[in-house]
Amino acid sequence: EEVEKRGMDTEGIYRKSGGSGQVKLIQQGFEKDGAYDISDPDLDIHAVTSALKQYFRKLPNPLITYEAYDPLLEAAQVTEKEKQVAAIKAALEAMPQAHHDVLEYLVQHLCRVVKQESENLMTPLNLSVVFAPTILRPLSIEREMSDMQAQRMAVQALLEHADSIFEN
Repeated sequence: EEVEKRGMDTEGIYRKSGGSGQVKLIQQGFEKDGAYDISDPDLDIHAVTSALKQYFRKLPNPLITYEAYDPLLEAAQVTEKEKQVAAIKAALEAMPQAHHDVLEYLVQHLCRVVKQESENLMTPLNLSVVFAPTILRPLSIEREMSDMQAQRMAVQALLEHADSIFEN
């Protein structure tokens, strides 16, 4: 919400890192009471986005769960759009409802970021580079580097086909 209020036209939103001191302050604030006020204009918007990315990165089970990881990467390789969307939907069904709901919310937000790409320079590809290692990871650390391109393709497909993937 705060990013949408004051960060949508910020160049490199989500790509640029915030200052570590402010990021730590935000993290500690949320850990303390869960309702930390990030609307303070003195808080750099990049610190807010960095704190969000770190939150997702530190989840014990990633936002896109281990169970959905391989099916999603395979789905992203499908070249025909309708079949790809169906395969992605099927992959995401393996996730708990809470993960699915948060992923949908995040993807819809990132799609709104993309709509401002003429100002913020954040395309689906740029956002996929930033968010792929943040919201999905393999169980095996050995696959992290070898899967990097496939992870980006998966997140890019989520962004480019969000309306079809998350239709009700």
